[in-house]
Amino acid sequence: MATKVSGVGVEAVKYAPESGTVRTQFDQEVTPASMAVIATLADIMDTDPVELDPLHSTVDPDEVDALVHVRNGTDGDSHVTFTHEGHAITVHSYGVITITPEHELTAEKYERGAER
Repeated sequence: MATKVSGVGVEAVKYAPESGTVRTQFDQEVTPASMAVIATLADIMDTDPVELDPLHSTVDPDEVDALVHVRNGTDGDSHVTFTHEGHAITVHSYGVITITPEHELTAEKYERGAER
C-alpha cells in the first residue's frame, strides 16, 4: 500500500483541482470497497469517518463490496454510482473510486448547457 486515507491503506489517491474530483485506487483483496469509500470521503471532508452518515443510509455496503469481488481478468467494468454526504461516488469493479462534490457536477452541467 502506497498511502493511507483516514487510516485505510490505498494504492493511490489523485486529486483533480479543476473538477474537485478525487480518484482512489485500492486493493480489493485487502480493503473492502465500502471502507475505501468512507475513508476517502472522510479524507476529502477533513473529518473522522465515524462522523459521516452511515453508508448503509444510502447504499448497501455489502453489495458495493461484492461488486468489486465479482470481476475477474476477463470481465468488463461494472460500477455503481450513488450520492452520499453531498458527493457523487462511483465505485468501479476494478478497484477505483471517484468522488466529486455535487455542486461541482451541477456547475459543470450548467456551464455545458450555457455553451449550447
